[in-house]
Amino acid sequence: MGLAASQARFLAITSRKMNCEFQSMQIAQDKLSVTRDLQSAATKYQNSMNATKLVWDTDMDEVYDLSYDIMMTPSALNDYNPYLITDSQGKIVLTDSMFNAALAAGIIDEQGDPTGNKDYAFTKEGRDLFLDALVANGQLAATTADSVKSQDYTKSGIGGEILDKTIADALTTTGFINELSSKYEEDDPSGQNKYKEGDLKYSVADAFGIDLSAADADNQLDSKFCYTTSPETDPSASDTDFGKYVITNNGTALSREEIKNLSLGDLLSGKYCITIVGKDFADLKTDILIPLAGLLGYNQKAGVGINVDDESKSALSSAINFTNKHYIDDKATVNSGTVYNKISGSISKAHNYNGVIHSDAGETISLTNLLKTYLTYFAIAIDGALNTEFDVEDKTEDCTYVTDDLNYYFLTKPESSVTETDLLTADFYNQLYNQICLCGATTDEIKRNMVRDPEYLAQALKNGQLFISSLNTDGYFYQGAYTLNGYVAEVTDEEAIAQAEMEYEITKSKLNYKEETLDLKMKNIDTELSALTTEYDTVKNLISKNVEKVFTMFST
Repeated sequence: MGLAASQARFLAITSRKMNCEFQSMQIAQDKLSVTRDLQSAATKYQNSMNATKLVWDTDMDEVYDLSYDIMMTPSALNDYNPYLITDSQGKIVLTDSMFNAALAAGIIDEQGDPTGNKDYAFTKEGRDLFLDALVANGQLAATTADSVKSQDYTKSGIGGEILDKTIADALTTTGFINELSSKYEEDDPSGQNKYKEGDLKYSVADAFGIDLSAADADNQLDSKFCYTTSPETDPSASDTDFGKYVITNNGTALSREEIKNLSLGDLLSGKYCITIVGKDFADLKTDILIPLAGLLGYNQKAGVGINVDDESKSALSSAINFTNKHYIDDKATVNSGTVYNKISGSISKAHNYNGVIHSDAGETISLTNLLKTYLTYFAIAIDGALNTEFDVEDKTEDCTYVTDDLNYYFLTKPESSVTETDLLTADFYNQLYNQICLCGATTDEIKRNMVRDPEYLAQALKNGQLFISSLNTDGYFYQGAYTLNGYVAEVTDEEAIAQAEMEYEITKSKLNYKEETLDLKMKNIDTELSALTTEYDTVKNLISKNVEKVFTMFST
């Protein structure tokens, strides 16, 4: 190779080497950048592991993400009491529509301060004006406003009487059965024992219309029998007890006194059956099931028995249909009688089975199994279709009744609590109206516009920018931190953590791929650089020898 050609080759190799070294430096910088990004993503993910959120935790262990509407809309979730968002000055943070309604009602001025207007503040007229303004601003339905306006104005929240609005008491199965076992509290002058309305203290005898007050000679009852309210007779029948009820426990007939004191709790604790002598029940659902279910709150307004809300009311109705269908399906003939659900037995052993047994003596139904079946279908309806813990089969020994689970919780309406939704809602708006009259409302537009944003609300409460004012046991509202009202709780934000984990894994995967790509490029450049270095040294030596040969030739 000529000297000139060697020199050109040398310069080209030098340029390529410098370019490879420059690319190597760039890749090294990119790898450092990847490392920093990976560390940043790991730090962000680690910080997200501590993410929390504010939730609304009800007395019935129902948990919802905290929102302004949950606290400021009358419902079972807040026991029909407003939980007011307030600023550091104690003024209530209202939405624009609510602020303008209070302004139109004349109970606050443009600065949000209470006017103390003697014609409107703390009066029924003022409350009704406030409600009308809420309707006009689209904040309240006209029907709800009319319902509230039909109720008296009270000093709720400013020292007035506190209504017991407890939605439900949670009772374990044992406590529930004990509650259902409560005996009569007093004798009615007519001889019929009555329980207080709204409580779980109705008698089986009352439910079935069994007359226990007859005292004349013609109506003296055998200890085994008791007449229905309107006893049926059959002139051709030789048995004068035709059409009478017989109630047994473990095959032993109950006396009139025992029937009088028979409770739902007794049914669940024993093995009770009922028979109409010489005839069949015309309709299981109408004659037996609905009367029993009625004692638990079926077909009654919310607040009776286990009918504590719309969901439980619907479950009671659903359980009626499923229970009735279970007992009328799959008939079979056994011992000259029709036995439901393919079970066999006799009247004396009817309590061992989960069905209705017909025989020549009449029709016998296991009250115990019927009630257990109904409560089981109720529990399944309440807990959802995915509940497979409980099951109702043909024979008792194959069933898994809800009453077998002693740790299951039944919700019942407390006797002293308010049940009328109109009254509950009116009390809510009385409290809200009175607090606006007393404390005023904030004019901070940012807070008013952002308070319905759950993220803003949570951060403002956590940072101490906003507070919650709630009703105390003395009948007044007090402002405090979000953790002091009994319903708001700070919990781990599992959703945010899961989202952060997913983002971290995606970021890490991308960065790892980028790092692998850079490593491959670096490896190729190192290989090329090594080859160039070898060629560089060869060409350099060649040039040196050519130069040396030239000098040697001309020096001689």
